[in-house]
Amino acid sequence: MHLIHPKQKLSTWFAKALFLFVVVVSFSSCKEENKNPYYITPEQIEAQKKIDEETIRKYFRANNVDTTKVVRLNSGLYILTKKAGEGDVIKPGQYAEVNYIGRNVSNDVFDSSFRSGKTFSVLVGAGQVIKGWDEGLQQLRKGEEANLYIPSYLGYGMYGSGNIPPNSVLIFEIDVLNVR
Repeated sequence: MHLIHPKQKLSTWFAKALFLFVVVVSFSSCKEENKNPYYITPEQIEAQKKIDEETIRKYFRANNVDTTKVVRLNSGLYILTKKAGEGDVIKPGQYAEVNYIGRNVSNDVFDSSFRSGKTFSVLVGAGQVIKGWDEGLQQLRKGEEANLYIPSYLGYGMYGSGNIPPNSVLIFEIDVLNVR
């Protein structure tokens, strides 16, 4: 007769139970939603796009912006040309030298090239600036003065940056001084 010692029987049972537990946890974790606290769902993005759109429209009404002169791009970026420029639009790979003032929808200035007394130079299309700037600059020409109304998802998004809170619609007054 073959006898198994009670301690061996317990350790065999424990090993099988542990294996089963690991298998169950592995499969069940595959079905859980992303637990990353920085993960943004597509539903959150779509909801924020609607909020941003309404925020921009409210800003236009509250500040008497002539919307017949405003162009809305497919991305949701709005551009109001205040002074026409000359030549071709800025292309990716070109440098644009600009002066700018950045505001929120309360018209509080959060950044300005005038504060530093220096113009700002950016390589367009290289991702050196927020998406709204990259896209907006590619619609402008040398000598053009325009306002960019940038939804948060083309700005600093759901995280913000420095003194810019999350989900902030941004307004930039941009003067294109030179293109090279």
